[in-house]
Amino acid sequence: MRNLAVAVRALDPPEGGAERSLAALIAGLLDRGPLFDESTGFSPFSDVDGGGEIGDKWGVSIIQGAINSDSGGLLDSRAIREVCEIKTESAFSGLAWRLRSRATGYSNAALLRIHLKRVNSKFRNAVGSWLGRMPAKPDVGLTQLSWSKGAADAFRSMEIPYVVFIRDELPFRFPDVFSDAISNAACVCAAGNGLGSQIRDFFDVRRVENVPLPIDYRGRFGDLDKVESSIKSGRSSREADGTDGVPRFAIIGVVPSTGLSTYHRLFSRLEKSWPEARFDLYGSSLYVNELAKHPNVTVRGFVPVEEIFPKCDVHVRIHERFGTWGRVTNEAGIFRVPTVSNSVGSQPESVGDGGVIVKDHHDLDEFERALRKCWDARTVLGELAYEHSGVSDHRRSVSILRSILSDL
Repeated sequence: MRNLAVAVRALDPPEGGAERSLAALIAGLLDRGPLFDESTGFSPFSDVDGGGEIGDKWGVSIIQGAINSDSGGLLDSRAIREVCEIKTESAFSGLAWRLRSRATGYSNAALLRIHLKRVNSKFRNAVGSWLGRMPAKPDVGLTQLSWSKGAADAFRSMEIPYVVFIRDELPFRFPDVFSDAISNAACVCAAGNGLGSQIRDFFDVRRVENVPLPIDYRGRFGDLDKVESSIKSGRSSREADGTDGVPRFAIIGVVPSTGLSTYHRLFSRLEKSWPEARFDLYGSSLYVNELAKHPNVTVRGFVPVEEIFPKCDVHVRIHERFGTWGRVTNEAGIFRVPTVSNSVGSQPESVGDGGVIVKDHHDLDEFERALRKCWDARTVLGELAYEHSGVSDHRRSVSILRSILSDL
């Protein structure tokens, strides 16, 4: 059995979609399973059509930072986990947030850079000590997100080939911190070829592979009958309260990189040009609360996606500069909800034919036309979104990663 060493800031309990996705990939590696085969069909709620060569299971050991969440865990108990008590935030990151740009919403870059360098130095030492205590050197290392620099340095010091997942725009904002970790990786994994192309253009890399975000649809939403029942219930609820004819758009999570400034301009425009349209914002943050001042916006807080999509018509998700794959796009597709997104990075791949792509999201005329077009064709596009959701089936993503690790 081969052994994989995973070193990350956070994994279990999860902090977000990137952690949830990695946990799903790890769970799939703990059992024998097929290597990736293009001819294999993957459809949510259905058995796999076909199957490639079977690969061995992996032993997985994990080191992560201090746990800041009381939410339920995701990891299979067969994964060996160690927690190093390195605090995820510091005085520098806190000050960086307080001195963030009022124009963009981004944390102060100089102070955040100091925090990233310091915490990655601490994590490098913790990971090195952890690796040194292992009875045998792992075959491959794996890391992602803000502590990937420290993990990569530790893997390199022990001559362990490693994989880096790029899940957000942080490496692009701080290439002086992360470029060595990325350029020395045996493989860089990105969700989508679009983001992969941006990585190749920005960094000196050995190899880039597309590993779509994995979603265990059955484990997350139950069987197809349960999903169909939720859709029916949501539609009945809107008919009962008389909002079934109101254009209702859902936006889940807003930060500077996912369109904060654009939404301010868009909502102000639509208040005049399309006052019937309503935007429901989900999540809780300063950014979300800022947008609540617009009269066509309602902040709903934290709501499970299985309760969001049955009651909306269209899902909206954009990225300003670097297009990471948003798992909620394909989760919306399961509930037959199409998505309006933009042409940055991997966004067109995540949407497929199940929605409308805006070429220039800063062009509010084009953005409004896309929203109207998607709402008018929501039934047809919703069916196409459902068909496309198989691209994020966790069994497919696991088979791709298993092939990459076996190749390394």
